[in-house]
Amino acid sequence: MNFTKTMIVAAVMVLATAGQSLAELKVVTTISDLARIAEAVGGEDVHVTALCPGPRDPHFLPAKPSLARKLANADLLCYNGLELEIGWLPLLLDKARNPRIKPGAPGDLDCSNSLEHILDVPGGNVDRGMGDIHALGNPHYTLDPGNAVLIARGMANRMGQLDSKNKAAYTARAQAFADAVSAKQPFWHDQLAEARTKSIILYHSHWNYFTHWQELKVVGEIENRPGITPSPRHVQSIIDKGRDLEDVMIIAAQWDHQEVAEEVAERIGTALAVLPGYSGAQKGTENYFDFIDRLCSRVAEAAARIETVPVKE
Repeated sequence: MNFTKTMIVAAVMVLATAGQSLAELKVVTTISDLARIAEAVGGEDVHVTALCPGPRDPHFLPAKPSLARKLANADLLCYNGLELEIGWLPLLLDKARNPRIKPGAPGDLDCSNSLEHILDVPGGNVDRGMGDIHALGNPHYTLDPGNAVLIARGMANRMGQLDSKNKAAYTARAQAFADAVSAKQPFWHDQLAEARTKSIILYHSHWNYFTHWQELKVVGEIENRPGITPSPRHVQSIIDKGRDLEDVMIIAAQWDHQEVAEEVAERIGTALAVLPGYSGAQKGTENYFDFIDRLCSRVAEAAARIETVPVKE
């Protein structure tokens, strides 16, 4: 009899656990920054999976069958948009055959639609000879925490539509996320006070939202055509420009051509800040706030090192 009661209790617990699992909203995001924001908004009411891990450049993610299987079970797909995932997301969606997240469905969320401003929207005709130009604008908007707040509110609204019983909780968590960003803004701003007195050379326009948010002065890019290795002639022109400036520093992502970024920094005689491109790209940046902290601290450290770096002829 005791054995029977034990089995019944165990069965009830299994069913209860299964019910909780089924109650979770299954959220899939394309990039890690969106995953961290979705986790903050969804809390215990969601299960979040990111397709592209932080260390990977999301421009070039292989459309593996394992990723399509993750999409097949999703209730909500949160993607970056602005053509960042154009090379692989449509292929995965076609393989997943999930009507809940197909374009226009309730589970389809283009997070760029939450933005108020999009940077670097090109004018005139765009062709492949210009490099990896995004015709809809710069897609790396999660590097501005103000945009992250807008994304969080957009996610909360859509999660609430799909899971109405937890709508208030999603809204409250999005507000808590916004409050946390607001509380950190003065710290981040003060941290980069010295960097705002310097000129910045970027390897790639990946950082434009970050530099725009922090009011950093960008004077050039090593990569003159996005996604294409810069020519020696252009690299030399950037080095000459950097040498003409009194205080200049270099910013690159960890997946950029490090040897080129290092050569430019060494021949100018200045500091290079190699930054994680997305949350989770480096150890200790798994949380969105830790990620932004790392960006600010690395840039601040590089700004402070400028005068101590020797010139390599």
